[in-house]
Amino acid sequence: MSDALTISERRRRESQRLSGVGFWELNHKKGTLYWSEEIFAIYELQPDVLEPNYEVFVSLIFDDDREFVDAAYKASVESGNEYDIRYRIKAGSAAKWIEARGVTYYDSEGNPERSIGTAQDISEIMDAQQALEHLALHDALTGLPNRKLFSDRISAALSLAKRHGFFLGVLFIDLDNFKRINDRQGHSLGDEVLVCVARHLEHSIRAEDTFARIGGDEFVGLLTGENEQDIQEGVQRVKKSIEGNYSTEFGSFAITASIGVTIYPHDSDEPDELLRHADHAMYEAKESGKSRICYFDAKRHQSNRSRNQLLIDIEKAIENDEFILHFQPRICLRDGSLSGAEALLRWFRDDNPTPPIEVISAIRGTSLEWKLDAWVMKQVLAQVSRFRALGLEGPFSLNVLPSTFEDRDLPSFLRKLLDETPISGENLEIEVLEISSIRDFKLASEIMGLCKELGIRFSLDDFGTGYASLTYFHSLPVDKLKIDQRFIRTLLSDVGSLALVKSILAISEANNCFVVAEGVETYSIASALKHLGCDYGQGFGLAKPMSADDYIAWANEWDAQAFIDLMGASD
Repeated sequence: MSDALTISERRRRESQRLSGVGFWELNHKKGTLYWSEEIFAIYELQPDVLEPNYEVFVSLIFDDDREFVDAAYKASVESGNEYDIRYRIKAGSAAKWIEARGVTYYDSEGNPERSIGTAQDISEIMDAQQALEHLALHDALTGLPNRKLFSDRISAALSLAKRHGFFLGVLFIDLDNFKRINDRQGHSLGDEVLVCVARHLEHSIRAEDTFARIGGDEFVGLLTGENEQDIQEGVQRVKKSIEGNYSTEFGSFAITASIGVTIYPHDSDEPDELLRHADHAMYEAKESGKSRICYFDAKRHQSNRSRNQLLIDIEKAIENDEFILHFQPRICLRDGSLSGAEALLRWFRDDNPTPPIEVISAIRGTSLEWKLDAWVMKQVLAQVSRFRALGLEGPFSLNVLPSTFEDRDLPSFLRKLLDETPISGENLEIEVLEISSIRDFKLASEIMGLCKELGIRFSLDDFGTGYASLTYFHSLPVDKLKIDQRFIRTLLSDVGSLALVKSILAISEANNCFVVAEGVETYSIASALKHLGCDYGQGFGLAKPMSADDYIAWANEWDAQAFIDLMGASD
């Protein structure tokens, strides 16, 4: 029997030695602690030099883990549950990772009698695990944090910045012309330069700052500061640290960098958005000539984003017929007769009116200019057909953007529309907006001439504002001039306005053009214009813009003689 026990004990010790698992036993009654040979080996201690006890065991635990291990063991003794924990110990001059398991047995009265357990050195496993974790969060080439770790650090920094009120600078760095080095010298040399840049970045930052490589020759950074100036100084320090000559075994290379920066709290508090904005600023820096620093302009970006959304809404409004037309009557000042109306664009976006000038400004330079003008022309002709069927005479005018006058498809488009309606071109009048924006007057004049062959007439809007109207008046085949309302409203109170109106009337007479005065607010102004020889008047004093249905009702109630009488009474 004793031989069998001896063999069993030998086998147990051999298996523990081979597996590296040590055995321990703590006697709660006597306060003694037994360690197997493997436990001593793990701690790199000699059995004849040290007599173990619980206090010695605790003292050998790594300082940061000591409280955790002590609490875990005592909780296990108190609850009777097994424990399985990992912690670090001091073993010679190094630290080791230990995986320990243990359980406690109790006497008949429920008092702890003895605890037994095992301990195993798992340092190699933990080192491998930490290496894998490091690879998952760091760039393999430079050792810098990668995008994921950088994103985590931005999130943590934002939380602290919100709590303590400091500033954050997010940098997006791109090495200028780095592709040329890779293409000419090979990727090995390029990698060497990237590693050098990474070391320069690490040397330029403080402990609380972070830099990461997110791919290719692109690096990102996170700087902290008490104010915006701290961030700006840090950015300059970073740029200075990167740029310069890099020496390799194949030669020396001059490196410069384009850096985009965005600053919290001036910008968003979303990590991904901050990185996108810094990237956007970096591209602006490159477009500005490289080796530049460009700061993201949050206000301008918001304006651009609002404009983009407005463009989307405008396109949907055109497709869904959300725009509407109002018509403002035009009155012949000689006899008071109704002489058609001007179609004016209206848009109620989210039940709120959007000024036409805002729509025009948003679509300038985009394909929506033609789309909107085409929609207006179709709708006006449809309404004119309706008006004519009810006996209402024209002409009816509409406003067209400068780019449309330079579109060779305009004449054929209008011809097709006229062919599809029972009206002639004489019922349509097109007003030229923003004449100074026309780039090719020869082309515009040619296109307008083709439209005039269809019977369509043209008027020049806001005549008298700036030099463009006077300079290019003779360049276009215009039939009518519209005097800007600012001169009409002050006609009776400003000598300069009166002189300008007289000059325009003289120009129109010499060129056989009719004249429409915009902004007629009172019958006194209407009477003065009549005596000056102005042909037509239009303005809130005569009639406000109104829907097509209201225009029909208003036109049927219009009393030309009553208008003449009111003008006469105002003299």
